[in-house]
Amino acid sequence: MFWLTGEAGSGKSTIAYSVARHFDGEEEEEEGDALLDAPKILGANFFCSRQFEETRKKKNIIPTIVDQLARQSQPYANTLLNANKFDSVNSKSKQIKDLLVDPWMQSLSGHHAGSPPFLVVIDALDEIEDRGGSAFLEELLKMIYKSHLQGIKFLITSRPDADLLKLCSSFTSDAICALYDVPTDTVKADIATYLQAKLPNLWGMAVVNDLMHQADGLFIFAATAVRYITRRPMTKREQIRLLGELGIRADGSTVSRNTDVSPIDVLYKQVMSTAFGDLADDLLQERLYALHTLLCTQERVSTTVAGELNSGDLDTELVELVVDELRAVLYVKDDRIFWYHASFPDFIFSQARSGSILLNNDSPAVDMHCDEVEHHGHLALACFRIMKTHLRFNICDLPSSFLLDSEVPDLDSRIRANIGESLRYSCLHWAQHLTQTSSNDGRKEMREFLQLKVLFWIEAMNLLDFRGRCTPMLQQAREYILKVRILYYIMDPC
Repeated sequence: MFWLTGEAGSGKSTIAYSVARHFDGEEEEEEGDALLDAPKILGANFFCSRQFEETRKKKNIIPTIVDQLARQSQPYANTLLNANKFDSVNSKSKQIKDLLVDPWMQSLSGHHAGSPPFLVVIDALDEIEDRGGSAFLEELLKMIYKSHLQGIKFLITSRPDADLLKLCSSFTSDAICALYDVPTDTVKADIATYLQAKLPNLWGMAVVNDLMHQADGLFIFAATAVRYITRRPMTKREQIRLLGELGIRADGSTVSRNTDVSPIDVLYKQVMSTAFGDLADDLLQERLYALHTLLCTQERVSTTVAGELNSGDLDTELVELVVDELRAVLYVKDDRIFWYHASFPDFIFSQARSGSILLNNDSPAVDMHCDEVEHHGHLALACFRIMKTHLRFNICDLPSSFLLDSEVPDLDSRIRANIGESLRYSCLHWAQHLTQTSSNDGRKEMREFLQLKVLFWIEAMNLLDFRGRCTPMLQQAREYILKVRILYYIMDPC
């Protein structure tokens, strides 16, 4: 195992992605590149991300890797089938041993002698919810060394973890690379290569040299700064002026700044100030609310869904304006809104980092941070509002209750016509938002939902092919009721 660790924005995911592409044979061939002869040995990869429900859950890592490895190695696939331990998919404590290590070791005799080991890339374990990534790495590390696993090499990336560093060091210190220990000149050279490619009109000017200095080894700083000054067509003079807003002058001299604030926070504050600086307070708060909605949704959503979750008025235009103003940190792909890097929501969710942003010298600082607990409460209420409005008996107008769903020829088109994106999102995620808030406001809406809409909700979940989620979600609702009941009893025992 090789563990690559570094702070947010230091380039871990870029390295992991580049390595995965290289050993999967996806890189474009370049004449004279000595690495072109590298074998196609990528066995599996899992890129963790909190932006997707599937990629932020620890339980999904091993089954995904096992599935990909089985497609690459027939002896392993056969041994896996013969072992018949697939029930372990539902037991996180048994997954590594029963599905990966034991069948892999048993299959080694069937592999070609002298064939290179497979590479497994697992990126951004810190993105796994509830610190599950650290627990996974600890389990995997212990199992690898206990079983003397052969024929697989792992490349793992994550943010620093002091406890895991001690554990890894107890096995071997050669298998750890901390990006913050990489020589500064090496990092600056890589960032310079990037800036030369992205800012050819400014290359060679003192202002670019200072931008490299300001980046302080953070690739995400350089990338965000480039997007900030190229978010729309601009002249060279305009780009230099925008760099000046980041504290970088045309002559290469740097405006003095508070050294206690990290470079990426300085950059994010400027991005937020530029996006919201000239708005009246009520308009500013509306747009901040829309941004907080985009960052708190349980899956990446379209502007339409975000608009309906944001208010009851389908305020899609407002969400589009927010995304457009924040193109340095947000982007749209396949009609879904994403953030470029996890360091941005981390910034917004921290009051210490985004709770005091100056919009101009004449106004007091503005609190732009998002209180996650409070906002999840708002989103839970929005989900109940949408379900109350749209859920109904026989929502897809099926012709007969005596027909199985599979016997309705146009069922898919009926589902698309009657269960829109916003209703789908609300049906799938109301319980997750509810359990992440401590507000008592959701009890009334949930009681009405359980009395009037719950059977219609189950019908919709069945049509969406998510009926297996109904019981766990109702259990989550029960946990919420118990939590707020205990909390409010403590606050007011009378």
